[in-house]
Amino acid sequence: MDHLSAVNFPASPSSTAKIQVPAIPLEQHIGKKVALTASALAAGVGDYANSGTMTVATKIRVANLFAELVELRRVMIPFWDFDAICHQHGRLMLAEACGGMNVAEQAIVDTLINAAVLIVRKTALLKLH
Repeated sequence: MDHLSAVNFPASPSSTAKIQVPAIPLEQHIGKKVALTASALAAGVGDYANSGTMTVATKIRVANLFAELVELRRVMIPFWDFDAICHQHGRLMLAEACGGMNVAEQAIVDTLINAAVLIVRKTALLKLH
């Protein structure tokens, strides 16, 4: 399944390919992916707390989400501040999904988003070497 097909990336100047308009704005798409990844990390922490290990389903979910974000980062990094988009829109999407949050809950959201973005950045850099 090609998860990048709905995302609008700038064509190179010599390209004559048509650019498809994404179903949702790029920033929202990335924010949703980051929020889902942060949520999957939280599920993994919950798995670990309950049984001492992550379930296979959670591992697969986490791995797939990180793979999608690493690929998005690879394609976008020359054109956009990918990490800033992830931080800003990931927080917004996760906060929206959680409803109203108090200060402690916002700190948890910030920690989860920061962890997700850091793992994506480190994974992408490891793939370069």
